[in-house]
Amino acid sequence: MMDSLGFLAYGFVLLSASTNDIRWLRAALFGSNLLFIAYGFALELMPILLFNLLLGGINGYQAFRAWRRPVMIVHPS
Repeated sequence: MMDSLGFLAYGFVLLSASTNDIRWLRAALFGSNLLFIAYGFALELMPILLFNLLLGGINGYQAFRAWRRPVMIVHPS
């Protein structure tokens, strides 16, 4: 079960690498942080837990800011 949680968290990291939209990138990274927090807590892995708490705060804030901004669509000329 715990391995599945870790693999799912890494899946969200891979998902973030496959998007060009900064909003979805931040959302996927924030999702991976939440999953890694659960993973670190369940297995009592303090480095993983603490690092993802810090990174999750940053990614959560940046995701919130990105989703509040209007979307600009640039057409090649």
